[in-house]
Amino acid sequence: MSSLDKYILRQCLTPLALILVATTAIVWMTQTLQRVDILVEYGQGVGVFAFLSILIIPSLLAIIIPFALFGATVYALYRLHSDSEIAAMFAAGVSRRQIAGPILLITFFGALVTFYVNVDLMPRSYRILKQKIADIRADVASSVLRSGEFTSVIDGFTIYVNEVRPGNQFVGLLVSDHRDGEHPETYMAERAIIQETDTGSVLVLKRGNIQRVARYTGKVSIVRFEEWAINLAAFNDRPHELQLELTERYLGELFNPDMSNAYDQANATKLIAEGHARISGPIYTFAYVLVGLYALIGGPYSRRGYFLRVSIAGSVIFVIRVSGFVAQGFVETSAAYWTLYAIPTVVVLTAGILLFAPQMPVKLVSAEGAA
Repeated sequence: MSSLDKYILRQCLTPLALILVATTAIVWMTQTLQRVDILVEYGQGVGVFAFLSILIIPSLLAIIIPFALFGATVYALYRLHSDSEIAAMFAAGVSRRQIAGPILLITFFGALVTFYVNVDLMPRSYRILKQKIADIRADVASSVLRSGEFTSVIDGFTIYVNEVRPGNQFVGLLVSDHRDGEHPETYMAERAIIQETDTGSVLVLKRGNIQRVARYTGKVSIVRFEEWAINLAAFNDRPHELQLELTERYLGELFNPDMSNAYDQANATKLIAEGHARISGPIYTFAYVLVGLYALIGGPYSRRGYFLRVSIAGSVIFVIRVSGFVAQGFVETSAAYWTLYAIPTVVVLTAGILLFAPQMPVKLVSAEGAA
């Protein structure tokens, strides 16, 4: 690698890192707001909330990396133009291919990262996220038992906790069980603790009593106890098997829908389209960067600046990306999956030919000569 290659790499890597971090942080913060209910409604700690928020990042990277590479390419080359370094390179006989080479090398690694995120990291992180959220929402200790609140777990079963302490420990409990209208019961206990067993969570009451009301006589009988267990597993509404959505599936599951599953049967074409979209995603990385390269070092040299070219390039990649989304929706009904590859591939070939095709030497004319 020549010193020129290293110099162009440095000029591109710094803005790339800044754009990736800044854009990911902004989008990530907007996405994490959707998980605030985990912190508020289910009483989870900041650590759990942060862990769930981090699991969102891989899905963001698959979209942000191609745009970040385009932004870094445009910024680096625009800066080199502003300092007349591109003009000096052309005057020294440096070709467009030599300038684009280091940037395309970064693009290649960016495409590899995007491909890995699409086929493995994103579905893996989304599965962990979905399972963790399901566990939290199914956990009675975190979603039901609150200090100073009467909470109805299900119809006819209400729990009141005076104080919730760390480690699933509770002080001052009142449990009203009216599920059986003929034999209603009320439990009172000084303290309690949640214990995990092979059959699920169990609420163990300590030092309390059970008040039972006879149906016909209305007579109240009180049974005192030192320890009593209530099985909370019966109130667990967690499904036996979570339904995997599009983003939570690996390529093998996308390309081979399980036709015995109602969801897969109804969304077979969507699943296959998602699989092809995952594979074609990295091609957009090259498409964006080549459009940016052509805008800044393709065509005739301009002394009037490159703002208009950059604006047009930005509009072009926006149209390319929107076209990709439209094509994905189209193939879900038509099964013309080749269109998902055709759009970015045509852009890559077109921009590559325009950029690297043999051209006349760049001629720089000074203001005095022009006059």
